[in-house]
Amino acid sequence: MGYEVSTVRWTAFRIGAIAWIFTGIVHDILEFVLPGDPELTALMRTSDMEIGPVTLNSEQLIRGVSLGMGLAMATVGVLLWMMVDLLRERPNMARRFGIVAVVASAALLAVAVLFVPGPPLVTFSVATIAFALALVPRRTRVRTQTGASA
Repeated sequence: MGYEVSTVRWTAFRIGAIAWIFTGIVHDILEFVLPGDPELTALMRTSDMEIGPVTLNSEQLIRGVSLGMGLAMATVGVLLWMMVDLLRERPNMARRFGIVAVVASAALLAVAVLFVPGPPLVTFSVATIAFALALVPRRTRVRTQTGASA
């Protein structure tokens, strides 16, 4: 038996994708469930902003951006999950996507460390570690056609 180097650890890659999905979904759920500061919310509702032809109050704008951010994180996670099936046969491309995934996860972890304490620290730590592990090459046993070691 010989050994072949596998370029991506797919289970770890999927764990990273799940961390993104979980973060986005929980973010949007918490946007609706957690009560805000009533005084701040009232003040934000009195502050109108014109964005092109649309006038929004600050509370609507902040809530919309927040919901969009959660949806985007969940969507990225789903796309990362789906990439596993597409990239198994293209190891060179898989590494490139894995590098983008680990860099994006690490960047969001840095944002969480600086600005958003709590669950994103955990979920983006998991994602960063998972994608980093996914990129660590591993050796797998393979049989040659003749059954002899390669």
